[in-house]
Amino acid sequence: MTNKERVLKTLRFEQTDRAPFAVLNGQMWIAARHGLTMASLLDLPDAGARLLVDAYREIGTEIMTSGCSAAWPMMEVMGGKVEMNALAAEILVRPLGSLEDIAKFDVEKVIADMRADRWYQRTILQLREMRKIVGDETMIGGGFFGPFTMAAQMLGVEDFMVELMTGEEEDVKRLVDFAAEIVIAYLEDLTDNGLDLVTVPEPAASGDLIRPSDFEKFVLPADVKVMERIAPKCPNYLIHICGKTDKLVPVVAATGMSVFSVDSINMVRAQLDSAGRCAFFGNLSPAGILASKPADEVYALSKALCASMKPYGGFILAPGCDLAPNIPLENLQAMARAARES
Repeated sequence: MTNKERVLKTLRFEQTDRAPFAVLNGQMWIAARHGLTMASLLDLPDAGARLLVDAYREIGTEIMTSGCSAAWPMMEVMGGKVEMNALAAEILVRPLGSLEDIAKFDVEKVIADMRADRWYQRTILQLREMRKIVGDETMIGGGFFGPFTMAAQMLGVEDFMVELMTGEEEDVKRLVDFAAEIVIAYLEDLTDNGLDLVTVPEPAASGDLIRPSDFEKFVLPADVKVMERIAPKCPNYLIHICGKTDKLVPVVAATGMSVFSVDSINMVRAQLDSAGRCAFFGNLSPAGILASKPADEVYALSKALCASMKPYGGFILAPGCDLAPNIPLENLQAMARAARES
């Protein structure tokens, strides 16, 4: 059974030989480990494709990731400024000063300018070259932020949260819908060039930041719109939300999304609450476990999590979020070994 077959069977709740292991992203962790920034990674002759594939194989992950810089140019073509440094892509200047500023932009022009950007083109090249290397043996996942988080990044998360509480509901929805069209456009480009698992993080939708009612009103409709538009090209859709997400499980599961990547949550309880309607991806804490515990303890915790989820199926062992830069390689390899032996 190939890595890709194992993951696809898991998403469909079909019997597999064991639980898969994957990381949510890891590109910045890999770049930093090799003394690169996201920009210098993309500047390699193959846009970093070979380096990423080799690193993912060394980790032991059964899903590789590409495309995670694709939409940053959108911020700059709208007048913002982004610096892709060693740890992240930092937005130095936001393109919006208020919700109303979105009326100044034509979304089709923003998408066209984004697609013409050099970094965007290098990102597409990276994915295409990775697909050539791995063939059909391994899934390649990728994406950027979901529409709600993309909208928050345009304005600034703190200012966006204030608008969510005090602004006009229709203005918030208008900005999120604008962001959704951008997300759809770049996901279409990624799927056209080899992506076979859409991964959409929505960190701004964390239960630590917004109420479940706001999630259902502003976040979920936009993500469902993205999923349905992309489904003809790629039906495999992963949403990631940080923090406490227990109360979101039933509503996410009801949408038909393939897999819910979770952080601080009881995994067995979540699978029971989902009634087998979506797979789960997680959830060892990157900071609380992977960056601070020895490899043998990481292995034991991973084995225990695999064992607890085995009766239910639909489970991919993974960190609860993206990789912190101080996570040792051997801890990730301990997770991979635990999955292989589950």
